[in-house]
Amino acid sequence: MSAALGAALLAAPALAYAADGGTPGQYPAATATTDPTADPTPADPTTSAPSGTPSDTPAPSDPPIGEPSDTPTSADPTPSDPPSGDPTAAPSSSATAADGTGAPVFGDVGSDPSDAGFLTVAVSSDSAITEVSADLTELRGTDPATIAVTGFTLVSGTPQDGVWRSPRMSQLPSYGSYDVTVSAQDSDADSSSSAHATTVDVEPKPVFADRSISPAVLDVEHTHVTLGGRISLFDPITGDTSPLAGKTLSVVAENGYSTVTAADGSYAIDVAPKLNGDNATSVPVSLSFWIANPDGTNTYVLVDSKTLPVVVSPSRIRLDHSSVRIKFGAKASSSGVVEYLYDGTWRPAKGVAVDMGYYATATSGAGGRFTLTDPYIPYDDGTFTVETTRDSYLADPYLTASHAQFKVDVINKTNICFCSSWIDEYSDLHIQGSMNASNGKVPPNRKLYLQQSADGKTGWKSLGWFTAKSDGTFNLDGYVSVPKGYWRLYSAGSSDYQSGYSNSVHFNRTATRITGFNAGPEPVRKGHTVTTTGTLQRLSGTKWVAFDKQRVHILFQAKGKKSWTESGSVKTDSHGHFTARFTAKQDGTWVGFYVASGSYVDAESYHDYVDVR
Repeated sequence: MSAALGAALLAAPALAYAADGGTPGQYPAATATTDPTADPTPADPTTSAPSGTPSDTPAPSDPPIGEPSDTPTSADPTPSDPPSGDPTAAPSSSATAADGTGAPVFGDVGSDPSDAGFLTVAVSSDSAITEVSADLTELRGTDPATIAVTGFTLVSGTPQDGVWRSPRMSQLPSYGSYDVTVSAQDSDADSSSSAHATTVDVEPKPVFADRSISPAVLDVEHTHVTLGGRISLFDPITGDTSPLAGKTLSVVAENGYSTVTAADGSYAIDVAPKLNGDNATSVPVSLSFWIANPDGTNTYVLVDSKTLPVVVSPSRIRLDHSSVRIKFGAKASSSGVVEYLYDGTWRPAKGVAVDMGYYATATSGAGGRFTLTDPYIPYDDGTFTVETTRDSYLADPYLTASHAQFKVDVINKTNICFCSSWIDEYSDLHIQGSMNASNGKVPPNRKLYLQQSADGKTGWKSLGWFTAKSDGTFNLDGYVSVPKGYWRLYSAGSSDYQSGYSNSVHFNRTATRITGFNAGPEPVRKGHTVTTTGTLQRLSGTKWVAFDKQRVHILFQAKGKKSWTESGSVKTDSHGHFTARFTAKQDGTWVGFYVASGSYVDAESYHDYVDVR
């Protein structure tokens, strides 16, 4: 592109160009564009007939009243209306008839439709036109120049009634709009001029080649739009055509994109339109650029445009399972494949957003596979739905929405509260608490086992079991032989409820016992002495040791009585032994009893019956 042409491109006045250089809004193929660089060959003027009527035009019959003839005759050298092209009478004109008959009359005046570098003038007269000229005056600028254009040649019609074209107006000083005054003279020396006959725009003209927009249809397998072609710029003053290099082109395909032409004026751009709105049925695509004008305005040039239909394919989700069983505390997960129907075949859909609720989202990968995990723990059985996302920003516009469901069976957690417990001095363990499940219900299996461990970590042994009430509560006492250690409750669970353990409790009472207790002799005579003996021991680790300096009470229950009477008490020696003597009065049962103090538990001896005679 010449420097003058490049400067002219930036200084062009406001004018919208159609893709073929003709009427804006019409876009024929580039091959249909007439080569603007070819200079037309003027027609040879024909010889006038003696009567003054062109030899190749038959004499017209008289026109109807009130309608002018299309071809002037010598009898009516000045028609009431312009001849062809409905020429407009100039605001200011002059005519001189040298032979006293008629002067030339102008019809259409303007730029050559195929090349703005030429001026065409339609003119007729009563004799052959011998000369046509024009003066072009700039419409812009403080000191507008006027350029004379001569050398017009006949290009159609006859010398008496035809269209004349100028040579290329290479003498014009710049691009822009020009006021045109035309003049003509015929063979009998008649002349006419028409001031302000028309206004013409002499501007560079874009020329397009190899334009293409593909594909023909947008669908799930054709989501990109490719535009290509080549743009040149025709200079009507020089007649040269040069590549439009380095020009920024704007692409609109739902959203805006841009590209820059290469050194040869070619362009290529690939865009992926993000369809706006739901259920889009088509995407309008256009390619354009702007020319800056010297008056500060811009001229919009449409290069190419096309509306691409949008085809939406059915989709489906196939899950790897229809149901899952999970323990309470685990999260619900699902995996599967997203597919779409294309040409009668289901194909894996990669890059499709899927979700399971509002917080579990994923995008299908290779083979259309995905895995979803709900971040929240389900508290009971339920049905989960996996679906292609409803988020309009993330949803695939080329696929229909789809969903699939699976069931989750939660194996509920069993909760046991050892809420209140203690061991009394009789070594009775008090148990109070409740049981329920993670779903808020009481498990159907309410059987609870009492377990004991020495260290609370290993060696748990079941001591017995009981059944909680229908509301899950319990409150009971039970004797434990070893009142020191750890205790907990255990539930075996069921098919829908996990086994469970309560919290553990720790008690540190020391067990005691009375061994070798004896009352005698037996039988014994009434009034004689009954001697009671025995040994008091305490548990130390896993061994029983002597429990010295402790008071042991001796109780007696007379035969046939229900109550006990304390007969006396005695302290143990350093070996834990004790001896107490009483007077035999009647038959009855003797027993030794230790009343615990501190962290010890009570001890009761063997019951010994003595017959008194």
